[in-house]
Amino acid sequence: MHSKRLIGLLFLCNMAHADIYKYVDSNGNVTFTNSPIKGAVRIMSESQPAANPIRRNNESVKSPRVAVPSPVNFPKVDAATQKTRDSNRKLILEEELSSERELFNKAKKNLQEADANRSAAEQANPKLYLDRIGRLREAIVMHEKNVTALQAELTRVR
Repeated sequence: MHSKRLIGLLFLCNMAHADIYKYVDSNGNVTFTNSPIKGAVRIMSESQPAANPIRRNNESVKSPRVAVPSPVNFPKVDAATQKTRDSNRKLILEEELSSERELFNKAKKNLQEADANRSAAEQANPKLYLDRIGRLREAIVMHEKNVTALQAELTRVR
């Protein structure tokens, strides 16, 4: 009995598809659907993998991508304008990185000074002190992540 259910389930899993259709009506309204409509264009066709596909050596399941061209009226910029935008972006990222590094160093300094600046309430109630230390450590971690993210973004700038 269980084997019949399993076979039926496997059969249904293999039939799952994810086709995406784009339909533009007479008023210019765009509709995306997984059901074919008369006049719609299939923009994506992808078979769903089985529930637990067998993979060898950490292979990942990659879905096919359908290239969709830019619309004719899509705005375009010339190379000089794009270069200016890219250089402005790089300057902004460098300023943000500098600011984030300063905040990171300030947060580290605040944590180092936290023990010397224990208030009377924190001395009486150690939980208050531990809460403040926890917040200071969270700030350090946040600024460290921001610095890492900005550095990674700067490596992608042209």
